[in-house]
Amino acid sequence: MPLDLAVNAHETRLAEVKMIKELDNILQRQLLLPLFMPIVNTQERCIIGYEALIRGPASSPLHSPISLFKTAQRCGRLLELELLCREISMRRFKHLGLDGKLFLNVTPATLAEPDFKSGMTLELLEKVGFDPEKLVIEITEQFPIDDYDMMKEATAHYRELGFEVALDDLGAGYSGLRSWSELRPQYVKIDRHFIEGLDTAQIKQEFVRSIMEVARSIQCQVIAEGIERIEEHRILNEMGLKIQQGYYFSRPTALPPKELDSQLFRFSNGSNSNHLTNTQQNLSSITRVIPPIDADCSIGEAVQVLRNHKEVRSLAVVDGDTPIGLLSRDTCLGLYLDLFGREIHDRKSVKRYMDINPLVLEDRTALEAVSDRITRSNTETPSADFIITNQGKYLGIGSIVNLLKLITECQIRNARYANPLTLLPGSVPASEEVTWRLKQRAEFAACYFDLDNFKSFNDHYGYQRGDQLIVFLADCIKHWINDTHDLICHIGGDDFLVLVGSPDWQLRCKQIQAEFESRVAEFYNKQDREAGGIESLDRHGTTRFFPLVTISIGIALPDPDRCSSHHDVARLASDAKHIAKKQTGHSLFVNRRRGPDSNYDDDTTVSLPA
Repeated sequence: MPLDLAVNAHETRLAEVKMIKELDNILQRQLLLPLFMPIVNTQERCIIGYEALIRGPASSPLHSPISLFKTAQRCGRLLELELLCREISMRRFKHLGLDGKLFLNVTPATLAEPDFKSGMTLELLEKVGFDPEKLVIEITEQFPIDDYDMMKEATAHYRELGFEVALDDLGAGYSGLRSWSELRPQYVKIDRHFIEGLDTAQIKQEFVRSIMEVARSIQCQVIAEGIERIEEHRILNEMGLKIQQGYYFSRPTALPPKELDSQLFRFSNGSNSNHLTNTQQNLSSITRVIPPIDADCSIGEAVQVLRNHKEVRSLAVVDGDTPIGLLSRDTCLGLYLDLFGREIHDRKSVKRYMDINPLVLEDRTALEAVSDRITRSNTETPSADFIITNQGKYLGIGSIVNLLKLITECQIRNARYANPLTLLPGSVPASEEVTWRLKQRAEFAACYFDLDNFKSFNDHYGYQRGDQLIVFLADCIKHWINDTHDLICHIGGDDFLVLVGSPDWQLRCKQIQAEFESRVAEFYNKQDREAGGIESLDRHGTTRFFPLVTISIGIALPDPDRCSSHHDVARLASDAKHIAKKQTGHSLFVNRRRGPDSNYDDDTTVSLPA
């Protein structure tokens, strides 16, 4: 053997011996660090569980999980390593007091070990004091599955212990679709490759939709992992994929968050929201409350219900409160038209003939998010019905025809009253929303935003750049305002009225000002940025210096008992804004007057530092 090859082989053996010793040291001293990554239900706006991810010691060559697990496999110690990972992860999860499910990564090779027969995992659960129903075995396909019969037996055993099963990296493993069909997991995770850039890749969207359709038909929950950008989060919400995971929410960390910032969910259609603004139409107005039939109901019983209710075209089939299908009058009629149809089908279960994949929509889903769901549903006739739910429970039946009419009316109305520059609601929707909130006796803050020194900026740089600055202000407001509880209205020029139902309205206003201040200089030329402003004519035709554009905010906290109309609220907010504009730089004033019956004096407002 040549000397250089001999030297390389010797060095390789030394490196391998070093890795083996390092692995032995890690296992003996239990030097593993569990990190936890939240798994989020964006519809409910909450964390439903955490995936445990293992790291070796920071200074170790086996710090990376890839190196750690590959070394363990080469040494025949993969099962030993995984059992230690399970124990350490469960102990840490319990110590941190984390809620929800714990997702533990398991390789197929270890599932085929005698562990699932000998009960080692159950003994471990009892030792740690961990609830089996909180555990999800997440099967990763880093290594191929060689024996599907053994895998099915293993996963069935874990289900008997109370665990749930998840299949990781669907679309990237060795045989993901076969694993899905053979193992029938409760969860399936779509590989991050199909999530990255999803908002701009139509073919990836079609793949995700296909997975969702299959999952719905076999009652499997889909998890999208690898979400890093808000655009990916937003398109997944629009597609109806509500369980999500990725750096967008939180990176893996030893001390994971128990709650997430509500701003992360500003593009989610939360079913637990306290209020959907009057300008955001939802499905409640077209919901017909039609009693459902049970999954054990026979065709004969269903036909009798349809005979008693001539106006009903479809019946929802439910398991408890959860809809599992839709049975149409046409289907029943077709069965009875066959020769001896009644005798053949009368006693058979409706589950054999119902549509197992009907269109299902939450009643509080904003209409803006409904159109896409309709176009990609399997509904073929304009008279088709769909199921309406409330927090996943059956509520009633809706008609596609009525839904399309409602969407059209909403689109026409929004176009009529939207500001053409930002496409945000204008003055009319703002007035209607204020009136609605006063009638509901709702607590809210009316925040009047206005730009300082904007006229001079517009005159100096022209209307095009002025419009760009207004759009930037709108983006800043949208970034920090919770669109579930709040409404942003562009009421003209550089004026915005924001109706904030969130209790932290003051903090949100300051965050908007801070973000605007951090980037407003980008709209000025280099020379003007260095000077800190521009020379321009004032309203009297005199040339003077104008600093960079800032934001003045006037706040009104209307009392529903003292404000009889939106005019009262507008006056309170406008007065506060005028006083705010008397200050230099970013300013925020809160009007102490809560109704038009108060006296006007200098003590009626309070200045809050921006």
